[in-house]
Amino acid sequence: MTRPARQAAAGGRPLRRTAEAPSRRVAPARAAGRPAEAPERPARLDRPSVVIVVPAVLALAAGLWDLGGPPPWRDEAATVSAAGRTLPQLAHLLQSVDAVHGLYYALMHMVAGLSGTAEVALRIPSIVAGALAAAGTGAIGRALGAPRAGLYGGALLALMPIFSRYVQEARPYAMTAAAAVGVTLLLLRLLRSPTSAVLAAYAAALTVLAYLNLFAFLLVGAHGLAVILSRGPLLRWACAAAPALAAVAPLAWLGSRQSAQVGWIPRPDAADVGGLAVQLSGDLGGATGPGVAPLTWALALFGLGYAAVAGVRRAHAARRAESPADNPAAEPAAKRAEAPAEERAQTPATLVRLTLPWLLVPALVLLAASWAVHPVYVFRYVFCCVPAAALLAGAGLAALPPGLAAAVLTAWLGLSVPGQLATRGPDGRQDDPRPVMALLAAEAKPGDGVLFVPAKVRKYEAVYPSVLGRLRDVALARSPERDGSFPGREVGPRVLAARLDSLHTLWVVGHTGKNALPARRRALVARSFAPAGRWTFRGLFVDRYDLRPAHRSNGAGVGK
Repeated sequence: MTRPARQAAAGGRPLRRTAEAPSRRVAPARAAGRPAEAPERPARLDRPSVVIVVPAVLALAAGLWDLGGPPPWRDEAATVSAAGRTLPQLAHLLQSVDAVHGLYYALMHMVAGLSGTAEVALRIPSIVAGALAAAGTGAIGRALGAPRAGLYGGALLALMPIFSRYVQEARPYAMTAAAAVGVTLLLLRLLRSPTSAVLAAYAAALTVLAYLNLFAFLLVGAHGLAVILSRGPLLRWACAAAPALAAVAPLAWLGSRQSAQVGWIPRPDAADVGGLAVQLSGDLGGATGPGVAPLTWALALFGLGYAAVAGVRRAHAARRAESPADNPAAEPAAKRAEAPAEERAQTPATLVRLTLPWLLVPALVLLAASWAVHPVYVFRYVFCCVPAAALLAGAGLAALPPGLAAAVLTAWLGLSVPGQLATRGPDGRQDDPRPVMALLAAEAKPGDGVLFVPAKVRKYEAVYPSVLGRLRDVALARSPERDGSFPGREVGPRVLAARLDSLHTLWVVGHTGKNALPARRRALVARSFAPAGRWTFRGLFVDRYDLRPAHRSNGAGVGK
């Protein structure tokens, strides 16, 4: 056993990897009479208090930065609507829609009971989950014997624009990422000590992961491949994954009955694959450009190459260890070969065997299913794979000399700034209801009518009750809470015509993807109202209709 190995064993710390060569040169430096403080600096970066806490603090800082800046988009409006309902109303909702988000909505119901349904309050759990995901990423690196890779990987994850995008919203995807990291930590524990308690904890964690996001359960396939590549206890792992699969089956069945919820998803094309490569490596894509993605991929590929070289070197050392009589220098290698399994596992290759399936398997399976069976691919469904890319890039940084690693990290941070600013701006989400509400607050009078196109735009009533609550929802027959849905139940044309009779001004609010009233409703409106203005915002539009002059002079109901 070499001197660094003996020092690691004596101190109870795991054997350090080849990437940490500077720390293995500590003994000669001390023999030459150099100060002891300088060689200790790299070791400080490997301490749990640094590897775990620093990424968590960075994630909290990035998440809290301008938390109220991103506009609440349509999916967050669904969270507000669900969280504000009573438990019986929430159960009624999940019977018809969004059963796959039931656990998240239940958690948000408790949060809303404590802090209300303001968007910032409902985003706080995602911020906390983001901090846990970043800290857990550092912990994974440390558990693999690569604390420096964990530290860099957790910091990169915390500061990725795509990470901020999903951490700063009231949706379950940040929690899903944190759960994926936690499940992976339990997998490492299972590989080292497959006791009944660990197997049970792993199965329970897999179940929670699936109930936060059903598609995230694809991570179990990545874990299975990692166990095979690591020559781990495959049968015991399967015994833990099987009960989790059984527990998730009812949710999958119920979700399949609500498949209309994903009916809007198009079949993926080459642009989606390119966007996946950009987003998995940390940036938003689209108008912001690739951002940090090329540098992240370069670091990840460098980490893979470094692991391959280290693996070849270990293979040569193992062959030399087989014949110590012919090669006297092989005795240290033979002693290393007899080291405990935990020390031998702490190599760059171990990190690759874990992270590469995690990065690729869920995304590729979802893409293949979307091409071959039914379109279900949306990036946020595989957002839980981003920590794997961060870990691979962290391994690449850890393999660089400290000065060069600091320079590359600085360049990476500079490239991340445009994406960070974009995700917090008015174009950071699919739609922006704030200018719509500002227009209605300024122009609409109490008692004016409002129509929603399509009806699910009515979800914004839960987000902006002070604005939309002043208007008459002329199409509503049964409220969303009573109907067990997000859009509620709407009236037929005769009732709608009667309700339009008493109006002087009608406002139509809708999604720009469906920017027109249905033909029958348009005919009803055109009989008595004339267009008086149209405003288009990001993802939303507003039309104003005023009562025609002839109807003003002869009475609101004349001519109908």
